[in-house]
Amino acid sequence: MVKYRIAGADALRFLNRLMTRDIGKLKVGRVAYSVWCNDDGQLIDDGTVFRLGEDEYRLCTGQRQLDWLLDSALGFDVQISEVTEESAALAVQGPTSCAVLRAFGLSGIGTLETIRAGPFRIAAGTRASSQIMVSRTGFTGDLGYELWMRPEAAEGVWDALMDAGRECTIRPIGSRALNIARIEAGFVLPNVDSSPPSIPCGSAASARRSNWDLRG
Repeated sequence: MVKYRIAGADALRFLNRLMTRDIGKLKVGRVAYSVWCNDDGQLIDDGTVFRLGEDEYRLCTGQRQLDWLLDSALGFDVQISEVTEESAALAVQGPTSCAVLRAFGLSGIGTLETIRAGPFRIAAGTRASSQIMVSRTGFTGDLGYELWMRPEAAEGVWDALMDAGRECTIRPIGSRALNIARIEAGFVLPNVDSSPPSIPCGSAASARRSNWDLRG
């Protein structure tokens, strides 16, 4: 995933200009899924918006969007920077994911594990002196969490998760398995389940592209 920091007095107004949902309803410490479109209403990409502070957001996308974001920011008091290399993310997904994180010893997980807490929330946690942000998010449609940390901590966290989840038969999965899970969950993937902005929706080219994607 590509990650962007969007901050400043006009950060909310800027995001509401781009997104198809009201980001103003997103509280600090929460996450929202959204898609964003060009001025013709054609889908550009989708992803998650993390509200980290009153005027600070993190946007996670599947494709690089920095040039388009900067062009769209003209006239807004907002700072946009790519922070992909500053944060590593590991997804722990499945029915036993919460049990694995408890065995892993991650503090802060208790605020996210109850049914009342619901998905799309964020908590701060620590484990073996590593600062980890945990979000109840994922791309599988199952119970799941994503762990966000400094890149240098990621390998150690991975190894510790594998050890903690051994009794739950934890295992790494690849993009093919993830793709099956997201299709079953009904999550749309731009440029796979939809045409890129350069191909008008409803055109013959769009139809050919969609048929190819479905067969693939």
